Amino acid sequence: RCQYPSPCSPSPCRNGGECHAVSHGNTFDFRCICRLGYTDRLCLTPNNHACMNAPCRNGGTCELMSLNVFRCRCPPGWSGKTCETPNPCASNPCANGGQCSALESTYKCTCPLNFQGQTCKQDVNECAQIHSPCLNGGSCVNEVGSYHCRCPQEFTGQHCETPYLPCSPSPCQNGGTCVQRGETIYDCSCLPGFTGQHCEHNIDDCPGHNCQNSGVCVDGVNTYNCQCPPHYTGQYCTENVDECELMPNACQNGGTCHDTHGSYHCVCVNGWTGDDCSENIDDCASAACYQGATCHDRVASFFCECPHGRTGLLCHLDDACISNPCQKGSNCDTNPVNGKAICTCPPGYAGSACNLDIDECSLGANPCEHGGRCLNTKGSFQCKCLQGYDGPRCEMDINECMSNPCHNDATCLDQIGGFQCICMPGYEGVFCHINADECASQPCLNNGKCIDKINSFHCECSKGFSGSLCQVDIDECASTPCKNGAKCTDGPNKYTCECAEGYTGQHCEIDVNECYSDP
Repeated sequence: RCQYPSPCSPSPCRNGGECHAVSHGNTFDFRCICRLGYTDRLCLTPNNHACMNAPCRNGGTCELMSLNVFRCRCPPGWSGKTCETPNPCASNPCANGGQCSALESTYKCTCPLNFQGQTCKQDVNECAQIHSPCLNGGSCVNEVGSYHCRCPQEFTGQHCETPYLPCSPSPCQNGGTCVQRGETIYDCSCLPGFTGQHCEHNIDDCPGHNCQNSGVCVDGVNTYNCQCPPHYTGQYCTENVDECELMPNACQNGGTCHDTHGSYHCVCVNGWTGDDCSENIDDCASAACYQGATCHDRVASFFCECPHGRTGLLCHLDDACISNPCQKGSNCDTNPVNGKAICTCPPGYAGSACNLDIDECSLGANPCEHGGRCLNTKGSFQCKCLQGYDGPRCEMDINECMSNPCHNDATCLDQIGGFQCICMPGYEGVFCHINADECASQPCLNNGKCIDKINSFHCECSKGFSGSLCQVDIDECASTPCKNGAKCTDGPNKYTCECAEGYTGQHCEIDVNECYSDP
């Protein structure tokens, strides 16, 4: 998008200099590239060059090739380095296509064949030559710039050089057949529709034609055609054209087209006229709008635009709405027949002036849903809803689960006026906020210690017991602590060894020395 004016519009450069815009940041300047022979910022100062002394004469134009070399463009009739020499060929003195060659002070014409003389204006008489160009007794006839030969019957060709064959080439036209009757005699057998010595005439088939309804006969070859007027068709213009079918939109604006013999006519709908029902009838011409009213034409009707204070179809009635008889923001319309006010009341009001409040609570069925209590107000009513419902008519069931009252991933079930939490295993309470104590039933046996967890528990068993509930008494004899064939007896968190004879100790590991008893 251009934001700055161009310094080159218009160009400040003179004498054909070329202007170039130059940018310097946010500013613009110009530079002139001068034509050869001029200098300075605007190309106003001429250099000392070869054209300064106007060397070209007789209206010639000087063009610089360099500062010291020039060329003259000479006007017609002059030539030479400085257009000093007249050109004798400038006036085209050579006629009939002769070529002009300029000499020092005159010219020479090189004439084409058949013309001669200084300016090629004299016709050459080819027939006056010693040897006639026409052969075989042909007569030479001179013409301007040419000649032709009149041949005897037995010969033909440009110079009567070819023996005459009557049918080669055939002289018969329009497809006629040449029939040779003698050495120089022939007849033409013409196709139907042609006549004449050489079948050159097309027989006019229109005399006695059958074209009707002012149809024009057009001759053809061995036949004729009828050129019908616009409303007729057919071979002889005998068929009436159905303009209504040919022009579906001949009648406009809903008009009905009826075809007639040689024409059609339109039956217009009410409000339109004209040949094609395109003209809207001005119903205001006969309208009787009240004085001061403005009549607007419509299709087959009119509309009276009433001035302030008037109403009715013709603006003939006083406007009863001027006094604002309708109350409570109701809409006032005027009866177009009698001019009286018609009040359209807003909801909640009734009466001719909309001044009566409607008790919506006593109109029959309670407008408040789900047991809501109806309270009448001015122009409306109000519903007092039961717990769990909301809305202008208590029509909305409040979703108590929207506030996410249930904790610990519990599922909330919305109910009328309340909710229910379905707790995940391990939780209880109205809001599933209490972790259930699985140790309350003392599930751990044999003095095991119960540790509560979420939806589970863990038993820390006393020595000598194991299992999830400490219900398993550990068999201390399983490790065979008793030696030397002693019998191991398991007990709670202990075992006893019954030693075999000759052994003693806690594990019967001591061999009794019977010799110490001095048997």
